[in-house]
Formats: sequence, C-alpha cells, structure tokens
Amino acid sequence: MKESQRPVVVLGSATGDIVLRVPELLHESEYWEAEEIDRQVGGCAFNVARALCRLQAPVINGIFVGNGSWGERVATEMEQLGLQVTLRHPTKDNSWCFAMMKPDGKRIYVSVPGCDDAWHQDRLATIPLPEQGYLYASGYELANVKAGDLRQWLLDSPAGLTLVLDFGPRLIDIDPAFIQALPVERTLLSLNKDEVALLCGAGDTLTQARRYANEQGFTLIARVGAEGAWICQPNREPEYVPAYMVKMEDRIGAGDAHCGGMLAGLSQGMSLRDAVDLGNRVAAIVVSRPGANGAPTKGELTDFSFD
Repeated sequence: MKESQRPVVVLGSATGDIVLRVPELLHESEYWEAEEIDRQVGGCAFNVARALCRLQAPVINGIFVGNGSWGERVATEMEQLGLQVTLRHPTKDNSWCFAMMKPDGKRIYVSVPGCDDAWHQDRLATIPLPEQGYLYASGYELANVKAGDLRQWLLDSPAGLTLVLDFGPRLIDIDPAFIQALPVERTLLSLNKDEVALLCGAGDTLTQARRYANEQGFTLIARVGAEGAWICQPNREPEYVPAYMVKMEDRIGAGDAHCGGMLAGLSQGMSLRDAVDLGNRVAAIVVSRPGANGAPTKGELTDFSFD
C-alpha cells in the first residue's frame, strides 16, 4: 500500500448472479423464454471490492466465503483479485440470485439467501479495523433482522473511519433509529433517485437531498443515473458532477461501481468532487458491459473512449 493511500474496509456479501434477458418482466400465468447472459460472482460488497482492486486501492476484506459451489467460485475470484479470504462459513454456501433484465435495462431480482446473515460479534471482531480510512457497507446486510451486532459494530467503529453506506433497495427495511444514530460527521450516504425519495421525501431529488443534508447533517451523494450525481453537504451549495456518456448494455451493478470508484478516489486522497467524478467514470464503463463484473483496471480506465 502506498503511504498516501488509506485502506478501505469492504464488508458485506458475495453472491452468485445468473443474468437472464427477458422480453418483458413476468406476470402471473405468462410464459417467456429467456436468454442467459452470464453466470458471475456479484453482490454489492464484492462488486465494490472488485472495482477497488482493479484500481489498485488497498482493501481489507470483510466478505464471507461460503461452503459450496458458489463459495468455491467466490474464493477463486478473490484470489485472482489478490484478496485474502478472512471470513468462511462452515456450512452455508454464498447466496445467489436470478437477475431478470428487460431490453430497456429494467430488471427484477429473485434471491436465494446464503451465509450473508452470519454477522455475529465474534466474527466481526476478526476484521482488522484501521484507525484511519473508509468502511463500506450496503443496506442488504444492514436490513437483516439478525444484523444487530453489525449495526452496533459500525456505530462503534474508530472515529477516524469514514462510513460509506449504500442503503440500496433495502432502505425501507432499515431501522430509522440506526440511521439517526450514525455519526453524521463521518458518514457518507450514497443514494439513487428512488432511495432519496424514501429517505428524504418525495419530490425533486436535488431539493429533497439538499434539505435532508442541511437538517440531518449527513453528506449525501445523490446519484441521478445518466445525468450524473449531486454532492449535498450540510449548509453548503450542492455540487453537480456530470455523467459520462456511453452506449448502455445494462444497469446491473451501476451503483456498486459508482461506490467502488468513489472509494478508490477517496483512498488516493482525491477531493470528494474528484472522487465522485471517478465513480461516474467507473459506473459508465460498467453499464456499457453486460453484468456487474465490468469494473475497469487503471489502464482500461485511461484508454476507454466515452461517447
């Protein structure tokens, strides 16, 4: 690790993704034939860790590896990325899901749970937390009914760690008391348009995100898809970071790619604006490729031709 870089603790799950393309999302009693696009390892935390590794950012691995066929594949891909396996589950395999995608990019997931609910205090204690750096977690873990130890572990983390939380679609299931208890001065929330509406209130995305940041004290990254992102910090004017234009293949893993790119920039000491811009670049490349595993290397990032 370069002296100027700060480590990123990535905590969460790796899941098997079977990606299907369907002409329409399914309704009751309908029959459609699907095209299988890929079978790959995904999951929010793994997608973030993969992006960080390919951009040569230092990662502390807090991702479970299960006992089964998907666990074997997760372990193999971690080894290829240079990630040391630190958490193993003795009995359960990793979770997996079908990602069913329409031609316009809209999708639905059907998930089969695995070892992703094993966040007990004794296992969390084995993850080495640096005094300075970043700690990423997603809402998929935070919303779990068995995640009380995990939520408390995040709240008790060292004061020099910035919490980067991507609540995702499970935001609706996360205890509001936990969100209110977060240390606002060192918490960064990454949200898409729908999540801004859930957390901050319905209405114009920027208006609601700005109001919430001012009232609650959080820093929000409001991701607005192909338009880019807004940085909303308390008592400051919002800052717009434009998107990069690409021909979209699908949107799978776009939010994770954005978090991974942003964290890579922050780890390198970039300003928040420059880190969000890097997140926009990485996300654009990922959506131009099928599935969630298209995060670029440093060389690919330099050579990629945007529209």
